[in-house]
Amino acid sequence: MPATRKPVRRPVAKEPAAPPVIPERGPDPKRLSLGWITGSHGLRGEFRMFMITNHPEALHEVRILYLGEVQEPWEVRRIHPLPDGKEAIVRLVNLATAEEAAGLRGKQVWVDREALLPLPAGELYHYQLIGLDVVEEDGTLLGRLAEIIETGANDVYVVRGLAGEILLPAINEVIRDIDLETGKMTVRQQQYY
Repeated sequence: MPATRKPVRRPVAKEPAAPPVIPERGPDPKRLSLGWITGSHGLRGEFRMFMITNHPEALHEVRILYLGEVQEPWEVRRIHPLPDGKEAIVRLVNLATAEEAAGLRGKQVWVDREALLPLPAGELYHYQLIGLDVVEEDGTLLGRLAEIIETGANDVYVVRGLAGEILLPAINEVIRDIDLETGKMTVRQQQYY
């Protein structure tokens, strides 16, 4: 009987990890997302919209909304923000029944950027921050702001660079300066003991 040979296991070479996705700063968007439709409201074609804005009072002046991925324009009859500030009741021209409104459930709602009131001093839209170079106070490049995580207390900025990912709380002690002209955010990382 011939001798059987045991298979030789050779280590498999690992492929190098792909570099992190580091977004570039793009042009300012024409439209901003206001939220999405959660369902119909009443019998006259109104719907409930979950809002992702900190300034619902500015929506009274909006006259055109864009719905869905194709951003189909609809003329606004009325936007009524609810007292909790997280939802609004929306009535559009040519949307007459609860069934029509229910068919829009889940669609994203967009608005022309120019239709919104200017933000108060010190506030910025997320699109203005994504892609900023993030540097420490001594000028050391940490990476680029790639994502913003909204939490209950404060936002958290996800910075991606060649060394990996860094999470920075969006608080004054950490975010020292934002300069949109140069595309730079200066930070002081927290020290943990």
